Amino acid sequence: MKIMRILHATTKYLLATAVSLALSGPAAWAASTPPDAKIRVLLLGTKGGPSLLTPKSLPQSTVLMVGDDAYLLDAGYGASLRLVEAGIPLRNIRGIFITHLHSDHVLDYPSVLMNSWATGLKTPIKVFGPQGTQAMTQHIWKAFATDIDLRIADEGKPDPRKLVTVEQFEEGLVYKDDHLQVTALAVPHPPFDKGQAYAFKFEVGGKTIVLSGDTNYYPPLAEFAKGADLLINEVVHVEAVERLAKRVGYGQKFVDAVISHHVTAEDVGRMASSAGVKKLVLSHFVPADDPLLGDEDWRAAVAKTFDGEIVVGHDGMEIPFTD
Repeated sequence: MKIMRILHATTKYLLATAVSLALSGPAAWAASTPPDAKIRVLLLGTKGGPSLLTPKSLPQSTVLMVGDDAYLLDAGYGASLRLVEAGIPLRNIRGIFITHLHSDHVLDYPSVLMNSWATGLKTPIKVFGPQGTQAMTQHIWKAFATDIDLRIADEGKPDPRKLVTVEQFEEGLVYKDDHLQVTALAVPHPPFDKGQAYAFKFEVGGKTIVLSGDTNYYPPLAEFAKGADLLINEVVHVEAVERLAKRVGYGQKFVDAVISHHVTAEDVGRMASSAGVKKLVLSHFVPADDPLLGDEDWRAAVAKTFDGEIVVGHDGMEIPFTD
């Protein structure tokens, strides 16, 4: 009888543990996403590079809205401000997807975490990033430990360190539930090694959205983006980079490095054409401040190799889907 009681208690414990794990897993995280939720994509920051030049164009960040749930794609400086400007409560962030660890893609990551918590975050946030994301997050918690601990004790706030979980991924399936599937493709982005920079594909609500991340010309990205409703792609303008180097006194080494790290306008068009995407959205402009470049110049450069719809992105722009 004693053995039976022990077995019965053990079974109850294992069942309780299984239920607890199930409730804390992806299904619980995605439970607030209805199957017929409206899908929206907004460009928050469209500037390539970390320099802060003008409030009109801040570094890279994009948000995918599924109903009221926000999924932040990169977190360049100003991402949390841009979300507020767009009327998106920071406490509605459910996931953060990081393409790579250049500062113009993650500088606002600490602010996003802390500002979300300060404005009433009570639901989990899952963070997906390449190797190094976990360590970066732990350093954020250490940097703000005094503030966090004092506010938990003084104000009764939940502990944000228990609300945020980090998953470091590799190429392939990143996340999947009943409504959302996210896959990643490793892309070349010198000086990062292979497997340190990624493109993402989001499949949700019958729509496919591909975010290139930072890359140079890479035909597999076209295959990855085949038939996508939206391809949001970074772009570099060669002549403008050369003019930038002259303005700031940099040499040819700077010009060659910047161009080799990114995709020229003509090559963006080639990949979009090969992929047969329904709409190409230009973002992460390198450089973003050339006085001789306007929207039509960017569009014309890409249109040399792509005859589909081209949207020249701007901070705060919502991208409509093509029917």
